[in-house]
Amino acid sequence: MHQRVFGVILPVVLLVAGAWGAGFEIPEVGSRAMSVAVAYTGIADDPSAVWFNPAGITLLKGTQASVGFTAINVPGTKFTGTNAGSPRLSVAEEAKDDVFMPVHLYLVTDMGMEKLRFGLGVNSPFGLAKRWPAGSTFANDVLVMGLSPLLVNPNVAYELVPGVSVAVGFTFARAGVSLMKAPYNYAIDLDGNLLTSEGGDRMFTLDMEGTGTGTGFNVAAMGRLMEGKLGLGASFRSKITLDLEGDASFGDISRGYLPIDVNGDGVPDPVPVSQALFGAPNVLNAKDTGSTELPLPAKLKVGVSYKPMPCLTLSADYDRTMWSSYDTLSVVFDTYTRLNKPQPKDWDDTQALRFGAMYKVAPWLELGAGFLVDKNPVPDETLGAELPDTDRTGFTLGATIGHGPSALTVGFLNLMMEDREVDNLVLPSAATGGAAMGQKGTFESSAQLFGITLSHAF
Repeated sequence: MHQRVFGVILPVVLLVAGAWGAGFEIPEVGSRAMSVAVAYTGIADDPSAVWFNPAGITLLKGTQASVGFTAINVPGTKFTGTNAGSPRLSVAEEAKDDVFMPVHLYLVTDMGMEKLRFGLGVNSPFGLAKRWPAGSTFANDVLVMGLSPLLVNPNVAYELVPGVSVAVGFTFARAGVSLMKAPYNYAIDLDGNLLTSEGGDRMFTLDMEGTGTGTGFNVAAMGRLMEGKLGLGASFRSKITLDLEGDASFGDISRGYLPIDVNGDGVPDPVPVSQALFGAPNVLNAKDTGSTELPLPAKLKVGVSYKPMPCLTLSADYDRTMWSSYDTLSVVFDTYTRLNKPQPKDWDDTQALRFGAMYKVAPWLELGAGFLVDKNPVPDETLGAELPDTDRTGFTLGATIGHGPSALTVGFLNLMMEDREVDNLVLPSAATGGAAMGQKGTFESSAQLFGITLSHAF
């Protein structure tokens, strides 16, 4: 008769679920740009140009500012299939509904100069969160997680010749991160055979919080040709690496065992979880500190706009986001180093196409509409419940109402997201030490965004 032991594999994840832009990006950080599906690089003629194409701020006179928010409604992601928490029985899981409201603020001034402009942007173009209910079979991967970066982006723009401008900027980012999960394993005997009559053993609960900062740069160019009818724009933003540090709390540490070859004879010995992972027997709670790096990817945008008539502007953008910089996530615990395990991500660069139209109905009213196609960066092999990303299309509507020096813009985006089928479930076995990983099934997601921005020329 074989003695029972438990194995553990602990991939620690610090990421965020993004159901609005590919990966965990939120491109819609300006309501007027949102109204044309962010096909805005060749337009960029209001204060939000500081972010979308800062070379465009040379079009603005005096001092102008805008402030607003984007309300993001994320109905609960649904999953049907088997996963690490239920490797043999199909389950139906649904994440909690969430509404998020990242804010944006832009300021542009010419300081009395003809060709030089200064701009400042404060926004949150990455982030949000995912929450699965308590008791979810996804607890092994994530229960609650969040990423909330705030970016500060000063820019300087200069008109080289009439109609042609360039800009350069610097970005400082500060972010808070959080994660709650409860990893577990399945019982195996000393020969590595799964004891199918036993359920999973929850190793411990983990609650992590941290903060970090990073810096980057951006460059941009804008051209206005054919007496202003044709606009050509390009914008590049560098990768920002967030250096994150924080605290971790471990609770409800299991009294089960892990198979560890203590004697070096190739035969695993049953070692208590607290001894194996936390260095002492009968430990029920522990604390540690840790660190990791998380990239906010570089991005290239190229756009064109054209006015076939004075009241109508058509636009198109091509985006390329360098998500391939997110190849590995490695959380390093300072004391409990047995928990340190680099986790491959291997994301791909993505492309998006965006198309928009603006129509000036009256001097005080402008309408916008747009359409987008956006690919996701997450390969099937590393897709998980923390970010069940998928390809999406979307349509937008918006309106700007102006009165004197002030204007109010509202924008709406409906994202239609493809169901994501995944098959990367690894069943518990001797090779995994009793751990199950991944899932086999289908994720269903959707999202709607609503933005409001108030602008004023001083």
